[in-house]
Amino acid sequence: MIIFCNKREIKIISDTEPCVGARTALPDMNKFELLDIENKPYINKRNITYVVFYKSKKYRVFITKGYTWDGASIPFGFRWILGGKGNPQFLVASCVHDKLCENKNLIEYDRHLSSLIFKELLLSCGCSKIKANIMFAAVDNFQKMIKGWKGAKVE
Repeated sequence: MIIFCNKREIKIISDTEPCVGARTALPDMNKFELLDIENKPYINKRNITYVVFYKSKKYRVFITKGYTWDGASIPFGFRWILGGKGNPQFLVASCVHDKLCENKNLIEYDRHLSSLIFKELLLSCGCSKIKANIMFAAVDNFQKMIKGWKGAKVE
């Protein structure tokens, strides 16, 4: 068991160490496969289950081997401050957060919880508190204002 976060408000554990890889384009791939790699260049290399304890509830997030995502979606103008989307400190957090955004039911449609999980995983992977707090605020507000993920329950 790997403990990522063990605070009073939230606890995050997993059954195994995450293993993230970069996808590589090969000469025999068609244009759709190449575009898929361009859009989602990172791959989870083993099955992993995250268990989140939050507000007296337990949530399970299972990420299959082969799951792909785009990394941390940091606007180009902010990359000089925060770092690039493929920064190793961001990959585990962005993987789990993307999975939660694609499957909001896993956390009972709680946008704030998805952002909090993202922040705590950033911190556990060595990201500074300042960067983690900036990214938490950006992600939470982006999901709320741009993506329309307003509340904790589906309407």
